[in-house]
Amino acid sequence: MLTLVVQILLVVGLMFVGRALFEIRGALELQRSETLDRIEELARQSEAVAVEHRALHEEIMRLRGYVTSRTSEDVLFLKIMVAKPRLEVEVAREIARHVKTYATLYEQDPDLVLAMIDVESDFNPQIVSYMGATGLMQVMPQWRKVLAIQEELTDIETSIKYGLQILGFYREMYKDLEVALTAYNRGPGAVDAALMRGSDPKNQYAPRVLERYAYFRALNGNLSREG
Repeated sequence: MLTLVVQILLVVGLMFVGRALFEIRGALELQRSETLDRIEELARQSEAVAVEHRALHEEIMRLRGYVTSRTSEDVLFLKIMVAKPRLEVEVAREIARHVKTYATLYEQDPDLVLAMIDVESDFNPQIVSYMGATGLMQVMPQWRKVLAIQEELTDIETSIKYGLQILGFYREMYKDLEVALTAYNRGPGAVDAALMRGSDPKNQYAPRVLERYAYFRALNGNLSREG
Protein backbone atom coordinates (compact mmCIF):
# COMPACT_ATOMS: atom_id res chain seq x y z
CA MET A 1 0.00 0.00 0.00
CA LEU A 2 2.84 2.34 0.87
CA THR A 3 4.51 1.60 -2.42
CA LEU A 4 1.34 2.55 -4.31
CA VAL A 5 1.11 5.85 -2.44
CA VAL A 6 4.73 6.60 -3.23
CA GLN A 7 4.16 5.83 -6.88
CA ILE A 8 1.10 8.08 -6.97
CA LEU A 9 3.07 10.87 -5.33
CA LEU A 10 5.89 10.41 -7.83
CA VAL A 11 3.45 10.58 -10.73
CA VAL A 12 1.80 13.69 -9.31
CA GLY A 13 5.21 15.23 -8.67
CA LEU A 14 6.37 14.48 -12.19
CA MET A 15 3.17 15.95 -13.59
CA PHE A 16 3.69 19.07 -11.51
CA VAL A 17 7.33 19.35 -12.56
CA GLY A 18 6.40 18.73 -16.18
CA ARG A 19 3.73 21.41 -16.08
CA ALA A 20 6.14 23.81 -14.37
CA LEU A 21 8.80 23.09 -16.99
CA PHE A 22 6.22 23.60 -19.73
CA GLU A 23 5.23 26.95 -18.24
CA ILE A 24 8.86 27.97 -17.81
CA ARG A 25 9.61 26.96 -21.40
CA GLY A 26 6.64 28.97 -22.60
CA ALA A 27 7.74 31.98 -20.61
CA LEU A 28 11.27 31.66 -21.97
CA GLU A 29 9.99 31.36 -25.54
CA LEU A 30 7.83 34.45 -25.04
CA GLN A 31 10.75 36.32 -23.53
CA ARG A 32 13.00 35.19 -26.39
CA SER A 33 10.42 36.31 -28.94
CA GLU A 34 10.03 39.68 -27.23
CA THR A 35 13.81 40.06 -27.05
CA LEU A 36 14.20 39.29 -30.76
CA ASP A 37 11.43 41.76 -31.58
CA ARG A 38 13.17 44.38 -29.47
CA ILE A 39 16.50 43.68 -31.15
CA GLU A 40 14.88 44.02 -34.59
CA GLU A 41 13.22 47.28 -33.53
CA LEU A 42 16.52 48.62 -32.23
CA ALA A 43 18.22 47.56 -35.46
CA ARG A 44 15.58 49.43 -37.49
CA GLN A 45 15.97 52.49 -35.30
CA SER A 46 19.75 52.28 -35.56
CA GLU A 47 19.56 52.05 -39.35
CA ALA A 48 17.19 55.02 -39.45
CA VAL A 49 19.58 57.03 -37.30
CA ALA A 50 22.51 55.99 -39.51
CA VAL A 51 20.63 57.09 -42.63
CA GLU A 52 19.78 60.43 -41.03
CA HIS A 53 23.40 60.80 -39.89
CA ARG A 54 24.73 60.11 -43.39
CA ALA A 55 22.27 62.57 -44.91
CA LEU A 56 23.21 65.20 -42.33
CA HIS A 57 26.93 64.56 -42.90
CA GLU A 58 26.50 64.89 -46.67
CA GLU A 59 24.57 68.13 -46.25
CA ILE A 60 27.22 69.52 -43.89
CA MET A 61 29.99 68.59 -46.35
CA ARG A 62 28.05 70.15 -49.23
CA LEU A 63 27.54 73.40 -47.34
CA ARG A 64 31.13 73.37 -46.10
CA GLY A 65 32.37 72.89 -49.65
CA TYR A 66 30.20 75.75 -50.87
CA VAL A 67 31.35 78.08 -48.11
CA THR A 68 34.99 77.07 -48.59
CA SER A 69 34.71 77.59 -52.33
CA ARG A 70 33.20 81.04 -51.95
CA THR A 71 35.62 82.02 -49.21
CA SER A 72 38.62 80.81 -51.18
CA GLU A 73 37.61 82.86 -54.20
CA ASP A 74 37.08 85.93 -52.02
CA VAL A 75 40.41 85.41 -50.28
CA LEU A 76 42.19 85.08 -53.63
CA PHE A 77 40.55 88.32 -54.74
CA LEU A 78 41.74 90.08 -51.57
CA LYS A 79 45.26 88.75 -52.05
CA ILE A 80 45.35 90.09 -55.59
CA MET A 81 44.12 93.50 -54.45
CA VAL A 82 46.68 93.61 -51.64
CA ALA A 83 49.49 92.72 -54.05
CA LYS A 84 48.19 94.91 -56.90
CA PRO A 85 46.02 97.67 -55.41
CA ARG A 86 45.82 99.55 -58.73
CA LEU A 87 44.41 96.59 -60.64
CA GLU A 88 40.82 97.00 -61.79
CA VAL A 89 38.46 95.33 -59.33
CA GLU A 90 36.54 93.43 -62.01
CA VAL A 91 39.76 92.12 -63.52
CA ALA A 92 40.95 90.99 -60.08
CA ARG A 93 37.63 89.25 -59.41
CA GLU A 94 37.73 87.44 -62.75
CA ILE A 95 41.31 86.32 -62.17
CA ALA A 96 40.41 85.06 -58.68
CA ARG A 97 37.40 83.16 -60.01
CA HIS A 98 39.32 81.36 -62.75
CA VAL A 99 42.37 80.71 -60.58
CA LYS A 100 40.09 79.05 -58.03
CA THR A 101 38.30 76.99 -60.71
CA TYR A 102 41.32 75.73 -62.62
CA ALA A 103 43.68 75.36 -59.66
CA THR A 104 41.07 73.04 -58.16
CA LEU A 105 40.51 71.22 -61.45
CA TYR A 106 44.21 70.65 -62.12
CA GLU A 107 45.17 70.16 -58.45
CA GLN A 108 47.54 73.12 -58.17
CA ASP A 109 47.93 75.48 -55.23
CA PRO A 110 46.07 78.75 -56.03
CA ASP A 111 48.83 80.73 -54.30
CA LEU A 112 51.38 79.19 -56.67
CA VAL A 113 49.22 80.23 -59.62
CA LEU A 114 49.02 83.80 -58.30
CA ALA A 115 52.81 83.80 -57.91
CA MET A 116 53.31 82.66 -61.51
CA ILE A 117 50.88 85.27 -62.83
CA ASP A 118 52.68 87.94 -60.78
CA VAL A 119 56.09 87.01 -62.19
CA GLU A 120 54.91 86.24 -65.73
CA SER A 121 52.67 89.22 -66.46
CA ASP A 122 52.31 91.42 -63.36
CA PHE A 123 48.57 90.58 -63.59
CA ASN A 124 48.28 92.25 -67.00
CA PRO A 125 46.05 90.06 -69.23
CA GLN A 126 46.99 91.94 -72.40
CA ILE A 127 50.76 91.74 -72.18
CA VAL A 128 52.72 90.11 -75.04
CA SER A 129 56.46 89.46 -74.79
CA TYR A 130 58.97 89.99 -77.61
CA MET A 131 59.00 86.18 -77.98
CA GLY A 132 55.23 86.11 -78.46
CA ALA A 133 54.32 84.78 -75.01
CA THR A 134 50.83 86.09 -74.32
CA GLY A 135 48.48 86.83 -71.46
CA LEU A 136 48.53 86.34 -67.71
CA MET A 137 50.42 83.05 -67.84
CA GLN A 138 52.53 84.07 -70.87
CA VAL A 139 51.57 81.04 -72.93
CA MET A 140 53.82 80.63 -75.97
CA PRO A 141 52.08 80.62 -79.38
CA GLN A 142 53.29 77.11 -80.31
CA TRP A 143 51.01 75.70 -77.62
CA ARG A 144 48.01 76.77 -79.68
CA LYS A 145 48.47 73.82 -82.02
CA VAL A 146 49.56 71.35 -79.33
CA LEU A 147 46.56 72.05 -77.09
CA ALA A 148 44.14 73.00 -79.88
CA ILE A 149 43.57 76.43 -78.35
CA GLN A 150 40.89 78.34 -80.24
CA GLU A 151 40.38 81.29 -77.88
CA GLU A 152 42.58 84.37 -77.58
CA LEU A 153 45.45 83.94 -75.14
CA THR A 154 44.77 87.43 -73.81
CA ASP A 155 41.48 86.06 -72.44
CA ILE A 156 41.85 85.65 -68.68
CA GLU A 157 40.19 82.24 -68.42
CA THR A 158 41.99 80.86 -71.48
CA SER A 159 45.42 81.91 -70.24
CA ILE A 160 44.91 80.45 -66.76
CA LYS A 161 43.34 77.24 -68.04
CA TYR A 162 46.06 76.39 -70.54
CA GLY A 163 48.89 77.79 -68.43
CA LEU A 164 47.96 75.32 -65.71
CA GLN A 165 47.69 72.48 -68.20
CA ILE A 166 51.25 73.23 -69.29
CA LEU A 167 52.50 73.49 -65.70
CA GLY A 168 50.82 70.19 -64.85
CA PHE A 169 52.50 68.56 -67.84
CA TYR A 170 55.95 69.70 -66.68
CA ARG A 171 55.32 68.74 -63.06
CA GLU A 172 54.36 65.25 -64.18
CA MET A 173 57.42 65.07 -66.42
CA TYR A 174 60.07 66.27 -63.97
CA LYS A 175 58.54 65.39 -60.57
CA ASP A 176 60.18 68.51 -59.13
CA LEU A 177 58.49 71.88 -58.75
CA GLU A 178 61.58 74.03 -59.35
CA VAL A 179 62.58 72.08 -62.45
CA ALA A 180 58.99 72.17 -63.71
CA LEU A 181 58.87 75.94 -63.24
CA THR A 182 62.19 76.25 -65.06
CA ALA A 183 60.81 74.22 -67.97
CA TYR A 184 57.76 76.48 -68.03
CA ASN A 185 60.10 79.45 -68.42
CA ARG A 186 62.99 78.08 -70.49
CA GLY A 187 61.26 75.24 -72.29
CA PRO A 188 61.85 71.51 -71.84
CA GLY A 189 64.58 71.41 -74.49
CA ALA A 190 66.92 73.66 -72.52
CA VAL A 191 66.14 71.83 -69.29
CA ASP A 192 66.75 68.38 -70.80
CA ALA A 193 70.00 69.52 -72.41
CA ALA A 194 71.29 70.84 -69.08
CA LEU A 195 70.28 67.66 -67.28
CA MET A 196 72.04 65.53 -69.90
CA ARG A 197 75.22 67.55 -69.36
CA GLY A 198 74.87 67.00 -65.64
CA SER A 199 74.42 70.71 -64.95
CA ASP A 200 71.74 72.58 -63.04
CA PRO A 201 69.02 73.69 -65.49
CA LYS A 202 67.49 76.27 -63.16
CA ASN A 203 67.70 80.00 -63.79
CA GLN A 204 66.31 82.88 -61.71
CA TYR A 205 62.70 82.24 -62.70
CA ALA A 206 61.86 79.48 -60.21
CA PRO A 207 63.32 81.34 -57.19
CA ARG A 208 61.33 84.45 -58.14
CA VAL A 209 58.10 82.45 -58.40
CA LEU A 210 58.79 80.67 -55.12
CA GLU A 211 59.49 83.99 -53.42
CA ARG A 212 56.13 85.37 -54.57
CA TYR A 213 54.52 82.04 -53.65
CA ALA A 214 55.74 82.49 -50.08
CA TYR A 215 54.42 86.05 -50.13
CA PHE A 216 50.90 85.03 -51.17
CA ARG A 217 50.86 82.18 -48.68
CA ALA A 218 51.93 84.53 -45.90
CA LEU A 219 48.91 86.72 -46.68
CA ASN A 220 46.67 83.95 -45.31
CA GLY A 221 47.61 84.85 -41.75
CA ASN A 222 47.37 88.59 -42.37
CA LEU A 223 43.91 88.33 -43.91
CA SER A 224 42.74 86.06 -41.07
CA ARG A 225 43.86 88.59 -38.46
CA GLU A 226 42.15 91.41 -40.34
CA GLY A 227 38.97 89.32 -40.59
